[in-house]
Amino acid sequence: MDLRDQWNRLLPHAQPLGDDLLARYAEQHRHYHDQRHLTEMLEAVDELADLAADPETVRLAAWFHDAIYEPTAAPGENEELSAQLAELELSAYGVPAEQVDEVGRLIRLTAKHDCDPDDANGAVLCDADLRILSLPADRYDEYATGIREEYGHIGDRDFARGRMTFLQGLAGTALYATSRGHEMWEAAARANVSRELSTWAPKAARPISGLIPMIYLGAALGVIVAASVLLGRGLGAAAHWPAAPDESTGFPVWAPIAGTAVAAALTCAWFRRAQPRLVTVPALALIGLGVIAIGVCWWRWPAAQPGAAMSERWPYLMLASVALVLAGALLALARRLRLAPPYALAPPRALGLGVTLVCASLLAWIVVSAGEPFVQARLETANTVSTTTTVPPGVLPVQLDGELAWSREVPATGAIAGTAGGVAELRSDGVVMSDATTGQIRWRYARADVDDAASAGSRGLLVSGDGRTLAAHLPYAGDRAPSGIELPTYAVLDAGTGKPLTEVHTDGTALAVDANQLLVAEGKYVVAHGVSNPTHWRTRLQCTVTQGVLLADQAVVVDACDDNHAVVRGLDLTNGKQRWEVDLGIRFDLSAELDPTTWVGDMVAVPDSREVTGLVWTGAAGGTLYQWAVDVGEGRVLWTSPVPGTPRPRLGASSCDAQLAATHASLVLVTCRTDNEAGQIQNYDVSASSPADGTTQWHHLLPVPPKLQRPEYPRDGFGMLPDGRVVTLMPQPDGTCSPVLVGTTGILPRPIVAGPTAASVADTKKVTCDKPAVTVADGRPIFSDNTRLFALN
Repeated sequence: MDLRDQWNRLLPHAQPLGDDLLARYAEQHRHYHDQRHLTEMLEAVDELADLAADPETVRLAAWFHDAIYEPTAAPGENEELSAQLAELELSAYGVPAEQVDEVGRLIRLTAKHDCDPDDANGAVLCDADLRILSLPADRYDEYATGIREEYGHIGDRDFARGRMTFLQGLAGTALYATSRGHEMWEAAARANVSRELSTWAPKAARPISGLIPMIYLGAALGVIVAASVLLGRGLGAAAHWPAAPDESTGFPVWAPIAGTAVAAALTCAWFRRAQPRLVTVPALALIGLGVIAIGVCWWRWPAAQPGAAMSERWPYLMLASVALVLAGALLALARRLRLAPPYALAPPRALGLGVTLVCASLLAWIVVSAGEPFVQARLETANTVSTTTTVPPGVLPVQLDGELAWSREVPATGAIAGTAGGVAELRSDGVVMSDATTGQIRWRYARADVDDAASAGSRGLLVSGDGRTLAAHLPYAGDRAPSGIELPTYAVLDAGTGKPLTEVHTDGTALAVDANQLLVAEGKYVVAHGVSNPTHWRTRLQCTVTQGVLLADQAVVVDACDDNHAVVRGLDLTNGKQRWEVDLGIRFDLSAELDPTTWVGDMVAVPDSREVTGLVWTGAAGGTLYQWAVDVGEGRVLWTSPVPGTPRPRLGASSCDAQLAATHASLVLVTCRTDNEAGQIQNYDVSASSPADGTTQWHHLLPVPPKLQRPEYPRDGFGMLPDGRVVTLMPQPDGTCSPVLVGTTGILPRPIVAGPTAASVADTKKVTCDKPAVTVADGRPIFSDNTRLFALN
C-alpha cells in the first residue's frame, strides 16, 4: 500500500497505470528486480532528491526503469523497452512531452550507468539503482542470490564468468556519480563487490586455468634470456668478415647475466599482485626496444658484394631484436590473461613458480638452439654471390613478347591444363603431357577402354594447387567393358612423370585433387579417395554437392538444394567430419527456380592462405552475381561483393559460365553480359579484386565477337599469368588471330611474331581463333585453336 500511495501522490490521475506497474514488478520470474527493489530505489531517490534538477521526473523514471524485465533479453534491450513503455503510457496520461522525453532518457542511462558529470537527474537515478551494492552484507547477499535465481537458465561457470565481468567492470570505475553517494556508499559497496568476486572466482576458473598465464609468463622470460644470449653472440662477433685478430672481442658474459636478472625481476613483480605496472611497463619497453633494434639492424645490414662475406654479428642481432618483440608480446598477453575472469583463480605459488621456471628454461633452450642453424642458413645465403647468370641451351627466357616458341598439330580437340610437368592435353583415349618450353611430348597415358574423354572439356582435367598432381576423367565405352567389371573412370597421375598414382571408379564428379586425396561429389555424398595414402571416407550432406577444394587439412565443399539453400562446409580430411559451416542462403536471396549446379559458381582457394572464395547468382535485380570469401580457419564469411553487370547464368543463348582464379594478390573473374542481341558483339567482364576485402583492383570490358560466344569460353578460353594478368586468343580487325593481355594497363593485343625459321613463319599463318583454349605452364601462355597447340615466348 505504501508503493501505491507513493504512485498516487506522483500521478493522482493515473491509478490504473500504477496498478499495472506494480503487477509488472510482482511477476514470478523476478527474484531481485521486484517491488522491494523498487521500494529501496525510491528511498534512495528521496535521500538524494535535493541533488536532482527535477526529483519528480527522476521518481517517474525509477518507477518505469525495470517495468519490462526479461533475463534472457540482450544487453540494453530491457531498458530500451521500458523507456518506450514509459514514453507511450505517460504521453497517454497527459504528461508534458519534455518530461516524457527526460524520463525515457533517464531509463536508458540505467543500461550502463554512464552519466555525464553535469547530469544531475541521471546521477541521482543511477546512484539510486546501484544503492543495493552498499546495503548491509545480509541484504547484499539476498540481492546476489536473487540475481542468480533470475539467471537460472545459465550454467554455473558461464554465469560466474559473466557476473565477474560485470562486477569487475563496476570495480574499475567510481560506483556512484553524486558526491553524497560517493561519500556515504562507495566504501561499503566496494567491500561487498570484492567479497562477491572472491566467491565467484573458484567457480569461474577451470582447475588448470590459472596456470595458463604462468605458461605465457615462463615463455616470455625464456625468450628474454634467449635474446640476451643471442645478443651476446652478436656483440662478440666481428662487425665484418674477414676480421683482424684484434677485432674479435669474444663473448660478453654480462649479456646473459643481464637477461637473467631482468627475468628474475619480472618474476618477482608478477607475484606482487598489487603492482601490475611492474609487468605492464617492461612489456611495453621490450616491444619498443625490439622494434627500434630491428630498425637499426635493417638500416645497418651490410649489402652483399662479390668477394665479401657477412659476419655473424648482424644475423644474431636481428634475431635477438625479434626475440625482444616476441618476449614483450608474450608478457603483455600473460598479464591480460591473468586479469581475465576465466583466469582469476591463481594456483598455489609454488606450483605457479615451478611451471614458470620450466617453461622459461624450455623456451630459452629452444630459441637458442634454433638460432644457430637460422643464422648459419642466413649466412650461407648472404655469402653465396654469383656474378653470372646461365641459361640452359635451347631455353629462352619467358618475356611475353609474342614470338612463337613452338607449334604443332594435335590429333583431337580437348581440354588443356598447365601443370608442374608442362601442359596436359585431354585426348579421346587419355592424357598427353608436353614440355612447356619446347613442345616435345614427355609422356602419355592411354587406355583402350576409354572413349571420347575429350568431350568433357576443361572439366575433364583437374590439377592440384601445386601443379604436381593431375586427375583426368576417362569414361569408358560400355561396349568395351568386360561383363561384371567396373573399370576406373578417373586416373590420378604424377604430372612430372606420368606415373599413375591411383585409378578410381565412380559415377560422381571429381571436385579437387592433390597428392593425398581425390575429392569426388556423388549427389549428396562427398567421397575422398586416397592417392598416396589409404585414407578413404564418405560423408553425406543435406543437398547436392556442387563445388569443392582441398586445403592442407580440410576439404571445403558447397552443397545446394532447390529450396534457396546453399551451405559452405569445412570437412576434416582424415575422417570427413564437419568442422564448420556457413549458410549462404542467410546472406543472399538465392535463385531457387534454377538448378543448384547452375547458380552456384566456381570456388577457389587463395594460395598460401586460409581463405576460400566463390561465386553465387542471386535473384536480386533480375539476376546478380555475388562473390564471397570465407575464412576456413574460423568458419566465417570475410566479405561479400556484387559483381556489376552480370546476370544469372544459362538464361538465353548468349549466357556463359564464369571463371574464377586466384593468385596471392588478386582474385580474377571472367564472365559475360547477356544484354546483347544474338549475332552481335558481346561484352565480357574481366576484373581483379583484392583477396583481403573484395575491393576492385582493375576492371575491363572485353568485346567478344559472335564466333567465340559459347558458354564454355570464359572457362576454357582465358588463362591467368602468375602476375595476375589474363591472356586469351581473339581475332583482330586485320583478320589475324593473336593473343590479348588484360590487366592493370588495359586490353593489349600481342600479335604473334614468327620465329627465325621458315617453319615458324608457316606455323604463324596457320593459327586460327576457332574454339580457343588457353592455359599457363611454367609462366608461359599455351594456346589451342582447335587444330594446333602452340606457345609464345
